Parts: sequence; C-alpha cells; structure tokens
Amino acid sequence: MTTIHAYDEYEREPDDAARIEPAARPLATPEQRFTSAIACLGAAYALSWTELALTLAIGLPGDASSHPLAASVASRVLVGLLYLCVASRLQWARWLTVALGFVSVALVAPTLALQWHVFPAGAFVSGAALVCKFAASLYLLSPMPARLATR
Repeated sequence: MTTIHAYDEYEREPDDAARIEPAARPLATPEQRFTSAIACLGAAYALSWTELALTLAIGLPGDASSHPLAASVASRVLVGLLYLCVASRLQWARWLTVALGFVSVALVAPTLALQWHVFPAGAFVSGAALVCKFAASLYLLSPMPARLATR
C-alpha cells in the first residue's frame, strides 16, 4: 500500500471544525484595554511625581541654583497634558505615548541596577514607573475604541 492510498479506507467522521464554537467574546474588549492603558499611564504619572519628590528629599546634586528644577516640573506637566490627549483618544498622542514609553524603557531600564546601589527607593519607584509605561504602551498598541461623537 502506498502512502497515497493509506487513508482510502478511513471513514470520514462529521466535520469537527463545524462543531467547534467560536468564543463568545474576546478576552478583553478594546474599551477594557484602553481603560487599563489609562490606568497604567495615571500610575506612571503619579510615580514620576513621587520620583521628583524623592529627588528633592535627598537633596539636589551640586549647587541647588544650577539644578533644572523648573525643567523637571515643566516636563512632568507636559507629559500630563500628553496623557490627557491620549485619554481624549487622539491618535497622534497615542502613538507619541507608545514611542516615548518604549524609548524610556530602553534608555532607563539598564540604569536601574546602578541606581539600586545608590538609592534603592528611587530605583524601586523608577522601576515601577517603567513597568507602568511599558504596560500602557503595549495596551495602546492594540486597536483603540472609537472616539465619541460630540454635538
């Protein structure tokens, strides 16, 4: 018997593929993923302010007048405005947030080990913020729910 004729006597059973029922709904809807992304962005934003507070608590390096405190506050305010634009479901803000999230993870994650030796609490806060940014970036990569029509 050749391989071509090996299954000639095999009785066909009813089509199993027809009996398999598709899942009733996906594991997470786009609205749930978007809500989770916003929650992660909110947590990352709160942790960035905590990081600034820890920096001020341990003291500014060098001369306090030369430290860019205003720039640190302004950057956090601008990121907060970006996150508000994401919450408004603006596509450009979504993609900018995804890019900034991945870039910050790529640039900051390698420094956490050294930061842990110098200031463990700061490294913990920075690491938690990175996890939140990374999770938000992954959630925002999925399709987003449509923007509500305004009248």
